Amino acid sequence: MKWPHTFLALGSLFFGATALAAAQPNTLPPTIGPATGLADSAALRATVFGTPPQEIAPLPETVPLQEINIALPWTRAVPEVFWFDRRLRVWFSGQEKPAPLAIVISGFGSDGNTTKISMLRGALYGAGYHVLTMPSPTFPGFIVAASSTGVAADLRQDSRDLYAAMQQIIAHLPREIQITDVDVLGYSLGGANAAVVKSIDAAEGKLKVHRAVMINPPVSLFESVTRLDKLFAINIGSGDAGVENLYRRLYTRLANLYRNSDKVRIDESDLLSAAAAVLKTDADFSAAIALTFRTALVDMFFAGDLYAGSGVVVNPRSPPRRGDSLEETARILRGKPFSEYFAKVFAPYYLARRPDSTPESLRADNRLDIISDALRSNPDYYAQTNSDDLILDKPELAWLRATLGERIAVYDHGGHLGNVGERRQISDMLDMLAGRWQNSATR
Repeated sequence: MKWPHTFLALGSLFFGATALAAAQPNTLPPTIGPATGLADSAALRATVFGTPPQEIAPLPETVPLQEINIALPWTRAVPEVFWFDRRLRVWFSGQEKPAPLAIVISGFGSDGNTTKISMLRGALYGAGYHVLTMPSPTFPGFIVAASSTGVAADLRQDSRDLYAAMQQIIAHLPREIQITDVDVLGYSLGGANAAVVKSIDAAEGKLKVHRAVMINPPVSLFESVTRLDKLFAINIGSGDAGVENLYRRLYTRLANLYRNSDKVRIDESDLLSAAAAVLKTDADFSAAIALTFRTALVDMFFAGDLYAGSGVVVNPRSPPRRGDSLEETARILRGKPFSEYFAKVFAPYYLARRPDSTPESLRADNRLDIISDALRSNPDYYAQTNSDDLILDKPELAWLRATLGERIAVYDHGGHLGNVGERRQISDMLDMLAGRWQNSATR
């Protein structure tokens, strides 16, 4: 069944870009090159194109896949505009014999069945794991169905919500599923979530999580998204014209994906695939990456504003109802950076509920530093990243190396997630989960 709308950002793309396409020339703003200090040309292209088909690790031809929709007992009242997201949607691939369970958490703003998730699922299932894949806690479907706050992007709180949801899902798996061990992993923000989930379980022991693998994690969520907002500002601009121009370049491909899909699945990989087909310069690639992030931010911003009642774009006394047009709301939100979400939604909400907190402490609490002792001392935490990952700066990469020591693989190419599915990445990931991985100076 198709969604009644494609969430705010993509709905704006499909409907807002059409009217302008006929009236304005098909051009982008002048090329100004990559965002200096954020990523080089090779990293931008790796991020957009991903792993070349010939370099993808061997995967099973078929993987059984069950969609699970589960109602969670702590669910908040669901706003009418989100009537279709009352249950958390996850995916499960089960072995026919006792096996370890690998729980995979998606990246910022993504659901639990993205293209990258599919590759990881195939590799894990082929290696003998049961596989449970989950959306990011910043994905609207998770915010509505599983968040205890409705205001996403707090690393510890979001990870607690993930941890609670995992317990409910595992408890409702078919009786014939026999789990011998539990591991967690995730990519991008999902990698940081996976590590924090393991640290929570170390204290509470409800899942007995064994190992955690972080794939291209941020060190600081807020610093990473600030870099992506900078990409947006430099390569698209703060006004609406630049966004519309870029949308027109992507519109035809994305509209075809939408029309031809029985179920709308336009994730971050689909957006970047579309960009790869029509964009050529470093500035174009930077803009596509920035737009991918901004579309996810729009949805999270809208949900947070609605749940917190902060009134940035949603009148709390007259919230949108089922069937209302959200086009104007999307147009406004796509011009708003993460810093505005933090200042007007996130910080007021959490400052009111954490009396001893400050804006500075809220930022500090969204760094992997909050579990640095565990990352240093526990041999069951691992990480994979790239030396040219555009969400990290050099000090953050150095921090990851120093903190994890021999338990991190740093590849010399790939940008952000551009080598997910590559033979070496998959082999190392499986070795890490099995506890047999050994670092090598040559990557």
